[in-house]
Amino acid sequence: MANTGKATSSLQYVDLSLWSFGLWWVLLFAVHLVTCGYNAAYAMAYWQLQDTYLYLCLEYSGIGMPAEKHHKIAIVNAILAAMHGACLLWMVGASLWQRELAFSPFAHSGSDSFRTSRRGSSKKAVDPTADDRYGSRLSSRLSSASERTSQLYSQIWGRQGLLGVNGNKFHVILIARELLETILQTVQAYRMSWYLPRMLLNRFYLTLLVLNCWSSVFIYSLFYRRDEARRRFACLVCDCILDLISCIGVPLIIVLSYINEYDPKLTGFDMEKWYDDVWSAHALNEFQMVVVVSWSDLASRVFFSLGLIFTMTNLKELLRRAPRANKRRIATTANSIRVIDKKTKHEVIGSVLSRIELARDPTHVEVGNSETGFRTRLGRISLHLVHMLFGIWGIAVLALHIQASIQAKSSQCVLQVHPWAVSQPSCYLAVLDCHSLGITGKIDEIETKWSEFDRFSVVTLVMRHCSTLEIPDMLGDFHQTTGIKVYNSTILRWEASAAITNTNHPEMIWFYLVRVNLTNGILPEGAQATDFPGKLYDIEFCYTNLQSLPDDLDSKWLVGTSIYMEYCQLTSVPLVLTRLDPYYLFLSGNPITELPSEIFEVPGMYHLGLGNTSLTELPRNVSNFSPLLSFVQLTNTNISFFWSWIDTLLERSLNSESPLKMGGSTYCADRDKILSGEADSFSVLPSDKYSAMLTNASEANWDVLLQLVDCHLMVSRAFYPIVFEDSISSLKL
Repeated sequence: MANTGKATSSLQYVDLSLWSFGLWWVLLFAVHLVTCGYNAAYAMAYWQLQDTYLYLCLEYSGIGMPAEKHHKIAIVNAILAAMHGACLLWMVGASLWQRELAFSPFAHSGSDSFRTSRRGSSKKAVDPTADDRYGSRLSSRLSSASERTSQLYSQIWGRQGLLGVNGNKFHVILIARELLETILQTVQAYRMSWYLPRMLLNRFYLTLLVLNCWSSVFIYSLFYRRDEARRRFACLVCDCILDLISCIGVPLIIVLSYINEYDPKLTGFDMEKWYDDVWSAHALNEFQMVVVVSWSDLASRVFFSLGLIFTMTNLKELLRRAPRANKRRIATTANSIRVIDKKTKHEVIGSVLSRIELARDPTHVEVGNSETGFRTRLGRISLHLVHMLFGIWGIAVLALHIQASIQAKSSQCVLQVHPWAVSQPSCYLAVLDCHSLGITGKIDEIETKWSEFDRFSVVTLVMRHCSTLEIPDMLGDFHQTTGIKVYNSTILRWEASAAITNTNHPEMIWFYLVRVNLTNGILPEGAQATDFPGKLYDIEFCYTNLQSLPDDLDSKWLVGTSIYMEYCQLTSVPLVLTRLDPYYLFLSGNPITELPSEIFEVPGMYHLGLGNTSLTELPRNVSNFSPLLSFVQLTNTNISFFWSWIDTLLERSLNSESPLKMGGSTYCADRDKILSGEADSFSVLPSDKYSAMLTNASEANWDVLLQLVDCHLMVSRAFYPIVFEDSISSLKL
């Protein structure tokens, strides 16, 4: 009987000492716990994501799936969390039931529990009861149905069933699953090479992928050749590790690196960080590995999570506590005990006895290819070919990674990534700093510098400190660019042949000119192509000498664009801006003295910024006030009164955030004197043409004045974070 136990253990179980079994129990419990917590947190995050500032930033950058898909993603992750949670409860319940660490109340995890289960069912199997002999026909049918169900379950999920850890098709199924997983993991590694500039994380994941490809070769060829149980155990452990890293490892590492910068009150990251070229490039790149970007991406995540459950279930079936020295474990030949009738009694007993006789003679136990499920010569050749394929796959992936890792470093690549099979350095963030490069910005100089890296891979392009900037036609090669910024430069020439177009820049979403001098103070031809990018809805000019805009700009730029032209040299509001129907329109800091009534009648405008201008009053007549306009910024102006049409905005803003931002204005100075008791009326003479709500100085109206007008100076700065921009981009002398 000693040989029987040894042979069976080699084929079906990995026997562990008490402490080793406890360690593996804790490890598998921890994996379920971490994965359950991760999926639950992911589900909660996606359930609330659409209501956060972070989602607005991600949507603006075109990252992730639309809001209407979020609840479906959350439900899928909640189901995965519930499945891992059920595994946790099953392990805890089994341990409480057996009064020792166990994976299942029915598993043969120890000699005592095994003997108890055998003892509890042996009488029923050997000595049929009176009910079995004289039971009713209904009872017989129920018993037969139960037996068939048990047999079906055993054939599929049992230890020796189709999906069982000791089934003949175990290696066939494992190889098929590993092949699909390797494809998905290779795709993930490829995406990481494009999106993750962290070489350490890339190398760690790729090392695991390569080792997983080679593990099958080593395990089948070198290790455990005479121990099928340990061979299967080693395969499952390797598979489990990579599934865990693919499922939660990479996203969790990325999330934890940003957790300290996240503002729960803002439900996102501070706005200034998004204007930091390096930080935003890092974040937008890496967030694509965290959020779900497509249904296929979600499917691969689900596959890894389910694969993790399946793998750990097989591991639990393989592991058991070794029998105690004073106990003897009887080898089992089936994965469940069936209730049998008298007719088949002798057949079953005979089959069991014959198997015991075989188990007594170790020479009859084949531990080689027969246990892999490949019994024929063709099957064994197929197995070797598959292992060879995995080995070659690992070599190919490693070669691609090495080739990408040894790419030359370009001084213009502030954020360099290392995608596979790209010959030139790949920049996610490319910065042409004329000062540090020792150039002025002539066409031939820029073409030489831009030829040093792969222009197709650039997502953010920055040009700064160029005294005579001439934009070359080569700008059309930046097909993946989402944003272009020019800082502290003089644009000498930017012709239509080098224009920003939808054909060449289909992904472009923002365009910034900051501290830029334009030739003759007019918009360059390169920024007003008729084939304007179809996603470019964010245009921000700050501290430029822009004096006018083309009258036909509304036929080129996109309707609904957010336009910021702050601290330029516009002396009047170009009416073409109102025809563009901007969602945000900021003209702060321009020497504007008069406003057209059309600026308050833009149907799609939400926020209008006119602070730090030379305005003394608003238009007298506005007949069709914008239905969406909610905020008007008039900080640091000489406006002292409002016409009655402003009451339309005020009435719909009662009991909400102040619609008028007027810190530093003449009106706020008058209001503060009234609230402090220094004056009992506004400085303007009363008139029925003025706003009744804003000229009523009575104490009963003070709450209205406080609620409708915000007189804090903190909102008087430019929308564009110019101070922050100067701190990170200005010349360091």
